[in-house]
Amino acid sequence: MIRSNLQWEQIRYLSAMVYNVNCTKKSQMILPDKLFPLPQDTYLDRGKPKSDIESFMDFKKKIKKAKTYKNKEEL
Repeated sequence: MIRSNLQWEQIRYLSAMVYNVNCTKKSQMILPDKLFPLPQDTYLDRGKPKSDIESFMDFKKKIKKAKTYKNKEEL
């Protein structure tokens, strides 16, 4: 099953390459996953945000804390 999925991925990728070679404008080019859908595309989560605002703010606080800690060590 996995081998079959990889072969379909390869066919889709090569088909997209052939299509894109014949495009005259960059706006006409297409991504392989837009050419035709495959069952394994549901697991890719494309188009969804990678993180939310809360996790970003927590990360930002950690970075700020690490910078202040580093500045104190340098003194």
